[in-house]
Amino acid sequence: MERNRRRGLIATVAATGALLLTSGTALAADLTPEQLRKTTDSYLFEHSLDEFTETRSEKPHADQLDWSSDGCSYSPDSPFGYEFLESCDRHDFGYRNYKKQDRFSEDNRLKIDDNFRDDMYSACDGEGACEATADLYYEAVRQFGGSASSLAEAVEMAGVPEKARQLR
Repeated sequence: MERNRRRGLIATVAATGALLLTSGTALAADLTPEQLRKTTDSYLFEHSLDEFTETRSEKPHADQLDWSSDGCSYSPDSPFGYEFLESCDRHDFGYRNYKKQDRFSEDNRLKIDDNFRDDMYSACDGEGACEATADLYYEAVRQFGGSASSLAEAVEMAGVPEKARQLR
């Protein structure tokens, strides 16, 4: 009789453990389309750039979110020594995921581009020459980001002198 009780207890514990493991898996399941949009927007607009960069290193929901980036494309990631790489990474995240989620409209593109400018400004820490460089990158993506294949092409289309584009 005692042996049967132990077997019953072991079976109950095993079943409970399996149930807990199964519910844990459910928490890691795919996000619904609405949850995916909210998550994308949160990473893009609500997290600080540092928080985004940390999150990007972990790549949550990698099967549903596009975390890839080519940095500032073929333009310098650090023009004149100003560090814009993380800003470009988040900008790529916005464009790629909004396109993937069929939300890439002109209004949303403006929001993503404005966020890009704000991110670059945060890297400038109030330095005027840095902000002027950020303005150049911003204007290039505003004018040609939808039609150019890279930030470098957008900068070139905007008529930026070759020497400025080659600075790293």
